[in-house]
Amino acid sequence: MRSLVVWAAGVLMAVPVVAQEGSVDCQAVLDAVLADRPTDYRSCAAEIVPAELRRCEAQETAGGRPSSHILLAIDASGSMAGRVGGETKMAAAKREALGFLRDMPQEVSVGLVVYGHKGNNEDSGKAESCAASELVHGFDAPRSALEASIATLEPVGWTPLGGVLAYSGEVVAGLEPPKEGDLAPVVYLISDGEETCDGDPAAQAAALYEAGVRTRVNTIGFDVDAETAAQLEAIAEAAGGVYYPAADVAALRRQLDAITAAEASLARYRNCVNANLGRIAAPYHDARIALAGCYARNDPMKAKSALMNRARKAERDATPEAACAEMLTAHALAMELDGGFLNRQFKAWGEEAKARMEAYREEMRLDAE
Repeated sequence: MRSLVVWAAGVLMAVPVVAQEGSVDCQAVLDAVLADRPTDYRSCAAEIVPAELRRCEAQETAGGRPSSHILLAIDASGSMAGRVGGETKMAAAKREALGFLRDMPQEVSVGLVVYGHKGNNEDSGKAESCAASELVHGFDAPRSALEASIATLEPVGWTPLGGVLAYSGEVVAGLEPPKEGDLAPVVYLISDGEETCDGDPAAQAAALYEAGVRTRVNTIGFDVDAETAAQLEAIAEAAGGVYYPAADVAALRRQLDAITAAEASLARYRNCVNANLGRIAAPYHDARIALAGCYARNDPMKAKSALMNRARKAERDATPEAACAEMLTAHALAMELDGGFLNRQFKAWGEEAKARMEAYREEMRLDAE
């Protein structure tokens, strides 16, 4: 580029000469290209404004955590043919179990196991009965099928409490682990009698509780004597659960209704906490969108590409602007690019959001485990 030497006020100054071929002002061309393509991406910023969280009321229960799956185990031993309140225990248990499972929150998967329902309650049928535990309504089955699943149950055999708990462990082991740390399966075991199949139900309950995802076992004693009540209480204690005494049908209904209400309350609490986790994350998501938009408007790569394209087109078409090609190209190559600008900020925000969410989860945990 030519230079014009000018003497002004006794000072020698070198002033760039604007390329004038074809009356083209290269600086004007440069300014025109950059006019609609700002490159001040480093001024881009987005404020994280924390959202207001809703108050989540935790349900005070001994269980202390919402259930991912509820497995109700019903005793079908011969003693359930005994009568209480003008009907058989089996009829009352089936009716109340149906209502219990139907009324569970939809977020909770429900399953029904029956035990001691094969063979008979004589010595000749003991082996078959003690080996009998069956999932008659799976977690994936529609609740509308519950009535049909329960209707055919009849009291015939022995009482394999240890066996049904071992079987429940197998059922639980086949479940996909809950995605949220506060969720876990829970077993509700209804029985009117103690173990009669030489098993060790308390040991089986403890094993179920300690295996993989901790599965609590809650027991419900339906019209039981003191010895049976003590065994059912020991089973619940071994598996982090609660023993619910039910002396008659009305008491059984009250206990199941209370359990349903507690589970529903825990489910609502979990939903509230999850919604707040979304509120914690939302400002970071909005900030990412805002920052990405600002960067897109100020992306130096767009300006660089525009300058290079303008220079190449002028040279290719041999227009007067071809005289500016070298200047435009030099300016493009000298532009500062930072391809990691967004990724660094996104990573920092992601770590901050994750830390806040983990702290909130810890603060709002439903139990201490």
